[in-house]
Amino acid sequence: MKRIMLMGTGLVVLILLSLVLSVTIQYAKEMDQAYQRVSEGSHILITENGEIEYGIKGEGTPVLLIHGAGGGYDQGLLMGQAFLGNDYQLVAVSRFGYLGSPLPEEDATVEQQAVLYADLLKYLNIEEVIVFGVSAGGPSAMQFAHDYPERTSALILASAVSQFMGDDIPLSTKVVNTIQKSDFAYWLVLKTFRTQFLGFIGIPPETYKALSPDEKQFADQMLEYMHPMSPRRPGNIHEGKIQPLSGEAMSGIQVPAIILHAKDDTLVGYEHAAFYHAHLANSQLVTFDSGGHGMASELKEIRNQINAFLETAVH
Repeated sequence: MKRIMLMGTGLVVLILLSLVLSVTIQYAKEMDQAYQRVSEGSHILITENGEIEYGIKGEGTPVLLIHGAGGGYDQGLLMGQAFLGNDYQLVAVSRFGYLGSPLPEEDATVEQQAVLYADLLKYLNIEEVIVFGVSAGGPSAMQFAHDYPERTSALILASAVSQFMGDDIPLSTKVVNTIQKSDFAYWLVLKTFRTQFLGFIGIPPETYKALSPDEKQFADQMLEYMHPMSPRRPGNIHEGKIQPLSGEAMSGIQVPAIILHAKDDTLVGYEHAAFYHAHLANSQLVTFDSGGHGMASELKEIRNQINAFLETAVH
């Protein structure tokens, strides 16, 4: 009997060791792929005002893509491809503290971030650009339009932050921030609790379940493009310190703008879109009843709305 028990215990240990080994190998493989992906598309520009990472894809009218929390230039390219298609030159940046863009010890403000955007466009010989801010990319997109109106042909704001969010951090954000302290923890959560995690970042479970296969693939890619997480963490922590433009300052911006937001976005509430629309004189607001943060269920309609807007605003 004792021998049988020992054999049973040994079998359990062997199974657990095999499982641990399998998980470790899979994790290492996927992290290698993630690091390779972000390094292959990365370019670094060093200026007298600091360093900025960027990636470029496509040809056509240039679009400056400014990513959200947990992102980087790679997330910007993903969002640009999904929302705009293939007829634009996508210039995606990594904001302060994300991937290859260092977080300055001093002056890590949206004003200074906008200066680096201008430096990059000058280096790329781009005189005028469509500025596309997603989620937490909204404040520096708005700052650029405010400080460089002559270089901004149009503004696109998708699920974008318009007001300071650092005072009252929701429990869901605290949970996400804790998980994202570790590449492995984030990877494991996505493998085991993907739907629940999407709920934490503003996509309700019922919204995700109702997505078509293509839409679900896009939502999944948004999560996958947060790998690797550790080189994005300084930027994530800094998000709570970002001070967006005041409504009064926004009211002076005359650049044509389109604001797209879903009412069931639980990460960046609909009031952010309403604030933009109330203070941007030349703006139109496109509202969706559902879609969550990122509006994965509305990609086709979003593309139609943006293209129609740009036909009038830019061409």
